[in-house]
Amino acid sequence: MSELTTKLFLDIKEFEKYQEMLKCQVHIDEERHGEYCLPGYPDRHNFHHLLRILRDHKDGLTSELDDATSALVNNNLTTTTTDNDKHRIRLTDEGIEVAHKLLTRREKITEAAYRSLSENEQRDLDRIINILLEDYKNRDVNYTGLNAICNCK
Repeated sequence: MSELTTKLFLDIKEFEKYQEMLKCQVHIDEERHGEYCLPGYPDRHNFHHLLRILRDHKDGLTSELDDATSALVNNNLTTTTTDNDKHRIRLTDEGIEVAHKLLTRREKITEAAYRSLSENEQRDLDRIINILLEDYKNRDVNYTGLNAICNCK
């Protein structure tokens, strides 16, 4: 069993590398076509995260978001208003469309990673991975400390 366990560990490690590269390829393809890029916004990951958050808050958010929202407003993805010293940002129709495209991109990434497996095989793999994850989470390990030391994502 030890030899099999080692092989499985190394196979999963290799699998994760390919999965990360497939994810990267989807991002590269989209950027090549100008999708999800926002001129004037320094960190596209924060831009994407903000769009996903706003998608889930249809009434908008209140906060001091002037710096973070200027590029979104300039690109007609959001509108802003100020009432009683509260700054509100809302997605425009175009912003809603871009946020939806980000969800579609996630689906493209998962399709690229798992299209060779049947639905039953995907369920089996998910069940097994969840068993492993639950075991990892319940171990007496300082993951926060390890994350800082190892620069893990």
